[in-house]
Amino acid sequence: MPKASSSQKQRSGARGRSGGRKNPSVAKPLAILAAVVVVALGAAFYLQRRADDQAASAPASSSRNTGSLISPQGWSKGNSQAKAVLVEFVDFQCGACASASSRVANIARKHGSRLKIVFKHHPMRRAHGNAMIAAQAAEAAGLQFKFWEMHDLLLQRQPEWAKVPDAQTIFLRYAAELQLNLARFRRDVWSREVREKINRDILEGQMAQVRSVPAFFLNGKPISNTRDEVEFEQSIVAAIRSLQ
Repeated sequence: MPKASSSQKQRSGARGRSGGRKNPSVAKPLAILAAVVVVALGAAFYLQRRADDQAASAPASSSRNTGSLISPQGWSKGNSQAKAVLVEFVDFQCGACASASSRVANIARKHGSRLKIVFKHHPMRRAHGNAMIAAQAAEAAGLQFKFWEMHDLLLQRQPEWAKVPDAQTIFLRYAAELQLNLARFRRDVWSREVREKINRDILEGQMAQVRSVPAFFLNGKPISNTRDEVEFEQSIVAAIRSLQ
């Protein structure tokens, strides 16, 4: 085998030595890029920590503002032009809702000229098997201008229908008692119009974070559902006065 010349050895040796060194034109931009990344990460960490500290030190809101989520439209009583609007979310099969209805009725009698009370459906269907059909019965009666009459019967006679397998039969009896057109009532109970109306109320309650019923909102802000009737009424009256 012929031996390599001395000039060839020198060239190969130069190539071997230069292969172990980084090209300065590449190494410098890489170092600058690494420095920029480190600085950016440090700044992001600092800003995140500052935001977390500010959030932790900010005072917690005593009540969430749900005014933009709750519509004042719906079945109502009192003064339709009143500045104070009390919205109640109700499940007809809920025992606490039945108890609260008398307090709401008492407030409507006393302060109805300065207060608008709006009813919203919120049947807790997993817990109350007849809550949805009861809401449908109330809406079907409403299509014949007897919503509040059916509302009162459903809540006052709740033990009579709450756990029966065929509540609709009882609701037909209530409809007859209210002198409704029974053929129309049967049809309206299962109508798309009625179910969509109820589902809109349910969605509104979900958006307002209603977790239990009855739930009350005064001008969009939740108020405590205290069992003390005097305390509950005082919170309503205070709101009315503040809006005069």
